[in-house]
Amino acid sequence: MKLFDLLETFVRIVAGLCLFAVFALVTAQVASRFIFNFSLAAASELSIYAMIWSVFLGAAVAFRSNSHIAMDILKNKLPMSVGRLADVAIFILLAGFLCLIATEGYDLAIRAMRQSSPAAKIPVGYITMAIPVGSILALIFLTEQQMRQFLKGKRHD
Repeated sequence: MKLFDLLETFVRIVAGLCLFAVFALVTAQVASRFIFNFSLAAASELSIYAMIWSVFLGAAVAFRSNSHIAMDILKNKLPMSVGRLADVAIFILLAGFLCLIATEGYDLAIRAMRQSSPAAKIPVGYITMAIPVGSILALIFLTEQQMRQFLKGKRHD
């Protein structure tokens, strides 16, 4: 699991850098507006893009630790064997959804490469690429977490 630990650490660092970029860009925007009396138009736009990346990367990390909100009240009332079956069904549905989001997000990002952002003049596809990248990372972490649960369940039976 060392590879997954390294991947998670890398994703956390990149997400943290994105959040730091949001802080720095917003601070620069406010300072330039109130101290120097001019506006950094690209700062506002870039801070939004950094936030988008941090959200998708952070959501992927949350899949690894099973930190997303879950409605498991019904599953907890089921017998253990049916609960395990429900876990498999939920995994299949989530994996299918993440695959759909990844493929559609990739198509959207490729189409968005032709469009430039208004202030920063960077291809919008680079921002939109957060959708498939975050979804693929989430799928990797979800699969790893599911395999860990499966192996742990096998050892106890």
